[in-house]
Amino acid sequence: MKNLKNIPEQIMWHDGMLLSPQHFQQAFKRSENIPFYHVFQNCPYPYGIKTFKYDKNFFANGILKIEALECIFQDGLTYYYNCSIDNFSLEYNLTQYKELLDSKKYLTIYLCNPKSDIKNFNANKKYTKFNSTQLESHCYDENTGDDEIYIPRIKPQVFFFIEQELTPQFNALPIAKIYIENSFYKSFPFALPTTFIQKNSLVWEICNTICQIIRYKIQDILEDIAKYNSEVYENSYIKKLLLLKSLKSSIPLLEATINSKKVHPFFVYLQLYNTCGQITSNDFDEKPQLLIEYDHFNMLICFEKIKKNIIEFLEKEVPSGFSISKLIKIDNKFKLTLNVQNDTLDNHTHILLGFKKNYSTSSEQFEQWIKSAIICEEEDLDLSLERRSLGYSRSIIKNYEGLVSKRNIYLTYVKIENFIKEKGSIIISPSTHDSKANPPDEIYLYSRKIK
Repeated sequence: MKNLKNIPEQIMWHDGMLLSPQHFQQAFKRSENIPFYHVFQNCPYPYGIKTFKYDKNFFANGILKIEALECIFQDGLTYYYNCSIDNFSLEYNLTQYKELLDSKKYLTIYLCNPKSDIKNFNANKKYTKFNSTQLESHCYDENTGDDEIYIPRIKPQVFFFIEQELTPQFNALPIAKIYIENSFYKSFPFALPTTFIQKNSLVWEICNTICQIIRYKIQDILEDIAKYNSEVYENSYIKKLLLLKSLKSSIPLLEATINSKKVHPFFVYLQLYNTCGQITSNDFDEKPQLLIEYDHFNMLICFEKIKKNIIEFLEKEVPSGFSISKLIKIDNKFKLTLNVQNDTLDNHTHILLGFKKNYSTSSEQFEQWIKSAIICEEEDLDLSLERRSLGYSRSIIKNYEGLVSKRNIYLTYVKIENFIKEKGSIIISPSTHDSKANPPDEIYLYSRKIK
């Protein structure tokens, strides 16, 4: 209940007043909705689906046959159904949308109930908020166990609509995204709007995967960080330490959150987003990412986007299958000591380099520097300068086998022709005087991790 306008004011009881069903309906409506109003003001999204089970065999043939359902609608109305207890079948014929599904990728099915502020209590109307039920209509005196009497009861009535059929007169909760494949009805992975995250749910799996990846990256950094502890790698060493600190500080609260038995998905979203912010704050070259808004009715999308941002950043900083080493800079040249067995790719025919661009250099100028630079064996440098040869052929690429470079780092795929030594030195040098104007700040070698 978002506001008070739909909650009746208190009844002015007095001696001798004639009582009717409306008096009790209004009194109970107020007493039931006031607590939920307070909950709504203090808890984000206090509505959703707790239990949703259906017959998968019927579903494949186009019948959504509910086996168990428990939910809270946006106005605080609770609904419970169990096929083994209730005396009616709750199902929906999906075959009526076959032609529409043939023209669309999917349709979203909603569970609906009329809103309280709509005058839909007339029994002659098709869509009424409540319906009479015979379930547990007889009861005993709770003190004596005697005097069984019949008490008429009503139960909320639910309907199923697709998104194109929804109107403002209904509270609606999405329950499935359906499509047709090979004449069978199927559903896309979908995170139901709920009031707490269950273990092994889609959202829980995303967060748990992030925790595992962070732990793997921490282990990778710990294994490699010792080699950066030198004057040559001072900047890289500091960055690694900062990233390591962020990763270690971000994981405990996230793991504690997702392993709690009852935690609202919005708070999981906040914690995962906080983890993302802590980790990506180490990227001093990038602006803060745009907000990924929480969508209670389609929460899987926002969780997947945050997961994608975290993984992309970690893969740039700590590539899963690659080790990164920095080339030594001597004057205006860069020197690489190459171990053919460990540092080359694709049957020892290529190497992968990363050229870091200075902020004052334009992309066009920097790409021209890479294309015009000399890349050759150390002993062939003078000959290459004399003959105006650029040495090994190279091409600038965006990614390599899932490896995505950080901002301002240009991945370059270099073919090392006629390099027959097991070990040797490769020099990267500007070929002309003009090309000295836009040199890279640093050059990195990407080599596969030795398993």
